[in-house]
Amino acid sequence: MPRFILPILLLLGLAWNIQAQNRNATVSIDAVDLTLTQIMEEITVQTGFYFSFNARAIDADQRITFSIRDARLDECLRSLGEQIQVSYQIIDDQIILKALEEEQPKEELLILSGFIEDGSSGESLIGATASVPGTPWGAVTNAFGYYSLPLKRDKYQLEYSYVGYEKKEVDLELSANEQRNVSILPQSIELPNVIVEIPALARLQKKQISQLSLHPDDLNNMPEFGGESGLVKGLQSLPGMQMHGDGSAFFYARGGERDQNVIIIDDAPIFNPSHLFGFYSIVIPEFAKSIQVYKSNVPANLGDRLSSIVDIRTKDGNLNKLEFSGALNPLINRFSLEAPIIKKRLSLFVSWRRSRFEWLYQKAAPDADLSFGDFNFKLNYRINDKNRLFFTTIISGDNFTNLNSENRSISGLRWANLAATLRWNHIFGPKLFSNTTIYTGNYGYRLFIPPSHWQSALGSLSFKTDFTHYARPNYTARFGLEAHGYFIDPGSFAVDSSIAILPEIKPNFTQKTVLYYQGEWDLNDRWQLRAGARLINWTNTGPTTYYTFNEEHEVQDTVSTGEGVYNRYRHLDPRLSLQYQLDQKSLLTLSLGNYHQYLQLISDSQSPFTSLEIWLPAGPNIRPQSAFHTTLAYNRTFEKTGLELSTALYFKDARHQIDYKDHPQLLLNPLIEGELRFGRMRSYGLETMLKKEAGRLNGWLAYTYSRSLRKTGDVNNGRTYLAFQDRPHELSILLNYQLSKRTLLSGYFTIFSGSTFSSPTGFYTYKDQTIPIYGEKHNDRLPHYQRLDFAIRFRLNKDPNRRFQHSLNFSIYNMLAHKNVVLVNFNKIPVDGSRPVVPGNFLADVPLSPTRADLIRFFPSLTYKFKL
Repeated sequence: MPRFILPILLLLGLAWNIQAQNRNATVSIDAVDLTLTQIMEEITVQTGFYFSFNARAIDADQRITFSIRDARLDECLRSLGEQIQVSYQIIDDQIILKALEEEQPKEELLILSGFIEDGSSGESLIGATASVPGTPWGAVTNAFGYYSLPLKRDKYQLEYSYVGYEKKEVDLELSANEQRNVSILPQSIELPNVIVEIPALARLQKKQISQLSLHPDDLNNMPEFGGESGLVKGLQSLPGMQMHGDGSAFFYARGGERDQNVIIIDDAPIFNPSHLFGFYSIVIPEFAKSIQVYKSNVPANLGDRLSSIVDIRTKDGNLNKLEFSGALNPLINRFSLEAPIIKKRLSLFVSWRRSRFEWLYQKAAPDADLSFGDFNFKLNYRINDKNRLFFTTIISGDNFTNLNSENRSISGLRWANLAATLRWNHIFGPKLFSNTTIYTGNYGYRLFIPPSHWQSALGSLSFKTDFTHYARPNYTARFGLEAHGYFIDPGSFAVDSSIAILPEIKPNFTQKTVLYYQGEWDLNDRWQLRAGARLINWTNTGPTTYYTFNEEHEVQDTVSTGEGVYNRYRHLDPRLSLQYQLDQKSLLTLSLGNYHQYLQLISDSQSPFTSLEIWLPAGPNIRPQSAFHTTLAYNRTFEKTGLELSTALYFKDARHQIDYKDHPQLLLNPLIEGELRFGRMRSYGLETMLKKEAGRLNGWLAYTYSRSLRKTGDVNNGRTYLAFQDRPHELSILLNYQLSKRTLLSGYFTIFSGSTFSSPTGFYTYKDQTIPIYGEKHNDRLPHYQRLDFAIRFRLNKDPNRRFQHSLNFSIYNMLAHKNVVLVNFNKIPVDGSRPVVPGNFLADVPLSPTRADLIRFFPSLTYKFKL
């Protein structure tokens, strides 16, 4: 034992002995009409214990008569406490007194509930607040505009508010549970989106860097490409959301793969959000009401993806009046109609969009068809105060084909998305809200190679019932059930009878059922806990035929199954979030979570133009992908400047990540699972966002430091290598400046590290062909990406409150004409020194020259928008 330990133990023992002796000492007091202070001083003299108490709760000057003789300290304090109605506690040499609260019967809390809506259109408002000013009592509406506020039986002046809307005060005498639907009006302001005041604490609770809200107005204010701003371009301006490059709707979240993200519209999944090989996205901003982006800390009612979920809620449609709007551009036209069928009860929203590229290519290629289109439909029916029905349909299609005028055959590519949702909201009581949904999401494509065609498809049909229980003022629970069925055609070839028979590739049928529960506790004024879990059961069903492989990835056996389940996975995914409010202006959040993913995209191409995608489900040869997320986030608001700072550190450990052997054969391969290799990926980084929502100058600055490292046993000789999406640095700046009442300037600038790719380390000649030699995988990077976009929006009507509104939007994409490289080719240089062809295809022994290809250096557009 160290020498200094013994003296300390002796001193502690001596102190404990002295304290025990003092507590055993006897007290004798005979006081008549003395103050409590005088009595406490006498006890201190006799025992050596000092008193501590709250002078506001205990009157030390009260005069009492107290008599006790030869009593132990505990007995003396108990007797004194009974007389003056205090309790006591002895800690060290302190006697702590606390006033006894008079026990009163617990008053039952009543529930004020209802919907908060836009007073002009009847649109439900997501994230609106109902509160009692000057008190901590308040509630926020859910994704359907519903709130539940527990209050005591009393008279109140309630305040209903929402960003960009006028506050509404309502006097209320609450004597029983009451449902009250409230309408609030948009603010009539000269400068849109600039005079907006948001309480600091409300901003903190809503703005977290792992869970960002992207308002459709944010998209509309961004500089456009060819007449559209688009969802994906808006996502790529946020921290941690990385774009692929020009001409692509692919995006990556926190270093994950692109198939680890999903866009859901009213719960229905969109498997391919791109138009025209990624230049446009299928989500029309005017159709969206709210866009919520989850990169971690995902609620238990959402899943299952490893990187991000983009949750889009669509507009309900105007219940009070007809509205017609549109956008006209040389490349694209869009029209939208909102109308009440039964005023205040039944409405519809219809939106249609189609490209107009024909004038660009019709002379040179009269038989070509390069086009895309969208159709969006929403029906909103308010049956009564407790029941609402919604029906949503989204149809999109792309055509990239050519018609042979001689034999009328078609060559080229077509792809399409279909999503539909039927939703029922029901209020069982003031504390229990339910949302039951049947929905489907489908994606398919066809590659026409006359006289045959290749096709692939992914379809789902799902049922979900979700409950929100406002159990107590400090506790809300969310729980529910999901059932999903998936049909996957990984690829099949329809051929002419004169062509040799090609291998048959069996479709896949799978099912997934999920039970989930999540609770949110306000532990006290500073601490909030959110904990939940998803219990997932994944099954593969027959009849089908599949193959098993040995360690060398060679076919080991062929297995034919009958009807029923032939493979199953079960997982429990817990999720935990702990939030601490440092003060009225700052929050600290720690979140942990386990995630699984059961659908994976099979594609070894890094080209942004491909839509030839193969989806495969988890099965006997493909284990579900999994990842564990850890995030520590800090959020702060600055009242004087209106700035919001969000920053987060994250780490993601993903397992069963798919890679490929060298030169894999992915099309027309019934043994495709033997081409796959499985490994591990670790992603980590830092995200920072500085945002300003109010004022003539508003926007945000986002910086991301992100690394993503992979390790797969049979790839790169088992050594760790950089993932394609590993981009250490990315900076984005979006600024809007209200130059005048009618003129808005917008600028967007982004710069980020180039993507990795495998560059040849040498070449050799074999039978008059030059063969590349590769070393490390992803050993090189493309040049950094850099782009500046600029836009001017001019409102043509002078009065901002007129029914008919119209404007001109002029945008320039890549204003500085920076050469953003999307790929590198190694081409042969002709002997005569003429310019090399991309891609080169020369067999002669001539020099090799790396050639870079970029897409868009300067692209202006002019769009006319109107609304009436």
